[in-house]
Amino acid sequence: MGEPVKAPGRRERKAAVTRRRVLDAAESLFVRDGYAATTITAIAEEADVAVQTVYAVFGNKRTILTKLLAARVVGGDEGRPLADRAEWQEMEHERDPRRQVTLLAALAARIGSRMGALYDVLATAAGSDPEIAQLYQRQQVLRYDDQRRVARLLAARHALRPGLTEARAADIMWAIANPAMHRTLVGERNWDAREYEQWLARLLTCALLTSPPD
Repeated sequence: MGEPVKAPGRRERKAAVTRRRVLDAAESLFVRDGYAATTITAIAEEADVAVQTVYAVFGNKRTILTKLLAARVVGGDEGRPLADRAEWQEMEHERDPRRQVTLLAALAARIGSRMGALYDVLATAAGSDPEIAQLYQRQQVLRYDDQRRVARLLAARHALRPGLTEARAADIMWAIANPAMHRTLVGERNWDAREYEQWLARLLTCALLTSPPD
């Protein structure tokens, strides 16, 4: 038998709470004031912690943004990649292509709700900060790699539309199922979250699969 997982102690729990407070505060300020205008001091004040604490935990503002993006993609701060999360595993192991695409749409909608505004922050900051531009590009590549995995599964099951290659299927998912789309329709056009998710599922099904619904 394996060793039992040790529950986090008081110090670890306190550190996790502080980390979340700093990330939440940074997100609020990044979205409201922009990345460039937000200072470490402002983040510390918003989180009600010492400036030295922010530096000790994260080091610099760029690391805060990096960790914040990672946390919002997976919906938690455990440090596990999206592909290791239960919701992704459920989608990836689904054998019915239509159901798999529906689960992908639901997952994309949840990610969009968590980080649509942050993607605006990241894209704007990338225009003036070369290192943020690299971070933005890495995020785009990681998102594409995840969607390429789904395209590979659909292709292996001969579920893609005739003539649609695995690469083109991944391109379609990358272009449509993204936080910016959620931000546009839900955040700006006031779509209902459930309406958006159902629309995304129908659109992906029609664009990708051999037998779209009537």
